[in-house]
Amino acid sequence: MAHPNIKAIILPFCLGDRFMGAFNAYEFKQASVASRMTIRLLSFLFLLSGATVGFSADEPTLHPEASPLPFSHQGPFVTAADGCVLCIDSKNALRSSDEGQTWSSIPLFANPAKFSVSNERALLRTREGVVVAAWMNGVERKTPAGWRWGDANVSWKDFVLPTYICRSMDDGKTWEAPVNLSEPWCGCIHSMIQMKSGRIVLVGQEIVPEWRHATVMWISDDLGKSWQRGDVLDYGVGAHDHAGSIEGSVVERKDGSLYLLLRTESGYLWEANSRDGLKWDGLKQSSIPSVTCCPQMTRLANGRIALLWNAPPRHDPRSRSSRSELSLAFSDDETASWSSPVVVAANYAPGGRVSYPYLYERGPGEIWITTMQGNLRMKVSASNLLAKQITVFVPPTKATPKLGSIIMFGDSTTAPRGNIQVYSTRVDSALQSIGSSLSVYNAGVPSNTTVQARKRIQEDVLRFKPRIVVMQFGINDSAVDVWKKPPTTEPRVSMKAYIENYREMISEARQQGTKVILMTTNPLRWTSKLRELYGKQPYNVEAEDGFEALHLVQYNAALKELAKEMNVPLIDVHAAYPAYAAQNNTTIDAMLSDGMHPGELGHRLVAELLMPAIRDMLR
Repeated sequence: MAHPNIKAIILPFCLGDRFMGAFNAYEFKQASVASRMTIRLLSFLFLLSGATVGFSADEPTLHPEASPLPFSHQGPFVTAADGCVLCIDSKNALRSSDEGQTWSSIPLFANPAKFSVSNERALLRTREGVVVAAWMNGVERKTPAGWRWGDANVSWKDFVLPTYICRSMDDGKTWEAPVNLSEPWCGCIHSMIQMKSGRIVLVGQEIVPEWRHATVMWISDDLGKSWQRGDVLDYGVGAHDHAGSIEGSVVERKDGSLYLLLRTESGYLWEANSRDGLKWDGLKQSSIPSVTCCPQMTRLANGRIALLWNAPPRHDPRSRSSRSELSLAFSDDETASWSSPVVVAANYAPGGRVSYPYLYERGPGEIWITTMQGNLRMKVSASNLLAKQITVFVPPTKATPKLGSIIMFGDSTTAPRGNIQVYSTRVDSALQSIGSSLSVYNAGVPSNTTVQARKRIQEDVLRFKPRIVVMQFGINDSAVDVWKKPPTTEPRVSMKAYIENYREMISEARQQGTKVILMTTNPLRWTSKLRELYGKQPYNVEAEDGFEALHLVQYNAALKELAKEMNVPLIDVHAAYPAYAAQNNTTIDAMLSDGMHPGELGHRLVAELLMPAIRDMLR
């Protein structure tokens, strides 16, 4: 008998990982063997029909003393007067009287078409019983066409993602109309507290003219009805859409002072102090190592302060980007020092994240932890955290390709990259999900041109006699290194040599019976770092596509002509970007992690394009 919710399970397999939030992997694991075989068969049928397939990283590993929560709601959570748990989602308030087993839903807005609550949000229930929610309104989100963050011809004021407040006077049963707090683009809100004085302090943030975010503090002395803007905290580093001193969390010390921790790109959280929530001083680097993600602090019932954040993972302590481990530490001396961190959850799958956390003390010592990234939903007793721990991850050694496998052969846009789930991993997961015995290997090497690729193709690829090799080069070949001293004036590899190198590699592969798939490169877009390196003649920094227009577009066109000449299948990744960005309500810039390399969405696109091509070759 098929699983009763077969549609809810199969659709995410077939429609891509942006739907994985609705997919309960636990359900899949609990299904019978026959049910799981049915699911995989349906996935295979979708694949044969030409449907695209995308996958998320595996579900998080929980602390040995933790257990999963019985719901998918993200949080944050507060406790109502009757003991119920209260939270909100994009349109509704949600209440549970049975520890999250079931939930009732109440609309937040009289006109829901005008508002959509962001995933990053804060929720507070004051001692007086007023529930205050702070969030960004996705309906009013505005950006210049093509994103263009930091462009000389674009104003920072053109980026709009406003901050709102809404209140409930009856524990979430009814809600007042939302009040606009701030109009500029806000990237994240997730911390709001009430001081002993009754003052509410909200940690916000906004885009600033230097093209980064800065923290903006807000206070209310009338239970969230009206608000006063406080200091702006800008540590002065960075010029991109996630740069700055941002995503802060605040806690009140026993002496009435406030302590603030902020995300930065420095490798540490930064800290600041205040007496009133308006004026802040002492902005400096804290002693707390952190990757680039937000912290969350909470005062527990026993008086300790808890800190939940993404510390550098134990297996890679120098990393500033991996969000694979979520750590919890405690302070018994009002933030002067912290206990050794305990990893409460982890995700070591390629691209795995457990981040943007919320911490809620359901009862004394019973901690609920949920995350926006990684879909963590767990509870644990604080007293049990030191009894056991998650085993330190040992990264697998690079596997030797099996004979007759699939090899992805390219440069840094192919190679493993931080915690991004690259297309080789996505394709491998897709094939495994349908029971294929084919394995996928990544032979991408950063900075490679076709000259270097030609030198290593025998050792890295062809000696393993792959069934299929996918080739993607061109960004490095076409680059003009104007940053060198003296600057160069020609591409690293001429277009004639580029095509000849490709021709030779295709011929070598065919001679031993290996099938070849070619791919054009992804598009390129300017960022502040790329402007610094390449923002000189002959590049045109005023044009949105000025980084690629000089030579890369022509190299991609020449590759397409070679594919026709040699009758080799070609996937035009470059041409697919605009429509895919529109389909996902985003921009080309947002599909790139840094203007040059694909981000999660860019790699998802390539995987979706590759699967039908691989299917056709295997027929």
